[in-house]
Amino acid sequence: MRLTGMAVAVWVAALAMTAAQTTAQQTTEKPSAAYQKAMKDVNAANMSVRAAVTAKDYDAITKDAATLKAAFQVTLDFWTAKKADDAIGFAKNALKAATDLETAAKAKDEAEVTATARAVAGSCQGCHMAHRQRMPDGTYEIK
Repeated sequence: MRLTGMAVAVWVAALAMTAAQTTAQQTTEKPSAAYQKAMKDVNAANMSVRAAVTAKDYDAITKDAATLKAAFQVTLDFWTAKKADDAIGFAKNALKAATDLETAAKAKDEAEVTATARAVAGSCQGCHMAHRQRMPDGTYEIK
């Protein structure tokens, strides 16, 4: 009887692990084309901002900040529809940082531009850690 109980326990554990793996696989999804474009726009604008901050090119920073604001609005809309409170918070913070960057660039406030550019660049990591999963083929999906 003891061996049967052990076999049942092993079978239940194996079933639970299989269910957990299946659930994990089902909880990722391909992001929409609009969301993918927004993420690519954020990446490109962040790289451009870094160069523009070094060059003190406030017009370029202003333009990039507008791109960031639009992309972060798409991000906010995406996560609001999913009702993911933490991601909504990350997106709101990123949108505020991009707005602050735009304001600082228009004012040609070097110190504030530098600080807000760092805030924008740092705003992505938390959401990526919580909601982005790298797939075996190198692409990313939403989790």
